[in-house]
Amino acid sequence: MRHLAITAAFPIILAACAGAPEVETEPATDTATPSASSGTLSVTDETAAPPEPAKQLPDNSSLPSILVTPAQNGKGISELQVVQNNPMARAMMEAVNDYLTKKLYDVKSLEGDANLNSVVQMQNDIAETDEDLSYLASLALGADVYIKFSGNVKPGAISVDLNAYESSTARLLGSESAMDDDCGGNDQTAIAECLHKAARRAMPLLEKKIKAYWQKDLEQGVQYKVIMNIKGEFDEEEIEDLHDDIASGLKKAFKRVNVNVMTAKTIDAIIYADGNEFPDSQSVYSAIRGMLKGKGQTKKINLTRKLILMDIE
Repeated sequence: MRHLAITAAFPIILAACAGAPEVETEPATDTATPSASSGTLSVTDETAAPPEPAKQLPDNSSLPSILVTPAQNGKGISELQVVQNNPMARAMMEAVNDYLTKKLYDVKSLEGDANLNSVVQMQNDIAETDEDLSYLASLALGADVYIKFSGNVKPGAISVDLNAYESSTARLLGSESAMDDDCGGNDQTAIAECLHKAARRAMPLLEKKIKAYWQKDLEQGVQYKVIMNIKGEFDEEEIEDLHDDIASGLKKAFKRVNVNVMTAKTIDAIIYADGNEFPDSQSVYSAIRGMLKGKGQTKKINLTRKLILMDIE
C-alpha cells in the first residue's frame, strides 16, 4: 500500500405609440406609428429582445481567503518542496483548489509568492519558534484559513483527509474524510481523477464548517497576528513598563487582544480589529506605532494581509 501522507510516495477549494390610430393586425407583434415626414404609417417591431443588462462580477468579499497545503511530515521537508516534487500531492492540492475556485474563494498558492520562504524564516527568527510551516505560510500569504490534506492510496481505492484551520490562531475549524473505492487504475492520470472525486465529496461538508466559523468570527473583528521584536536597550523595569503600555494600548485600540508570548525580547499577540475603523494591516500597524510614540521607536519589518512584523527600539 502506498501512502498519501507527506512522504516521497504521496504527500497529500455566477415604445409607446402615443397618438397613433389603432390598426387591426394579427396578434400584436407589430405596432403602426405615424411617420413624422409623410403622415404614413411605419411599422416597428416590439418583439425584439431588449438589450441584456451588463453582467456584474460576483462578489466574494464576504468569503475567507484559503490556502491549501500538504500535512506536516516532520521530516524536514517543506510543504512547497512536497508539492513541487510529488505529482500526487500536487494533484490533491489542485483538486481542492479547483473546488474552492469554482465557489469564488480567493485561493492563495504556495507557489504564488517568491518571498514566502524569507517571510516564514523571518517570523521564525523573531519569535524564536519552530512552528508548523502551514500556519506560517498561511499568514505570510495572507490567508484567513488553511486546509491541510493527507490520505492513502491502495489498489482500487483512495481515501483523503482534510483539516481546516484559522490562520491567526491555528485553531482547528473542522475535519472531513472521503473515499473513492471505485478507482479503476493505478497510473497517475487515473489516481489524479480519483483524488478529484474524493475531494469533491469531502469539501462541501468542510466548506459549511468554514463558513460557520467565518461568519461568527467576523462579529468579533478581523484577526491579525502581531509580532514585536524588542531590540532596544531596556532594563528590567523599563521592559515591565513597556509590556504594560503595549498591553493596555492594544486593549484600548482594538476589540479584543490575545497575548500568546510576552518576553524581554518578543511580544506575540492576536488582535481583533474593527474592520470599519481598521481596513487593513497598514492601518493596524499605524495605530500600534502611534500608541508607542514616546515609549520606543518602531520599525516595520514586514506586513502581509494577516501578519505584522515589527521592531521596537
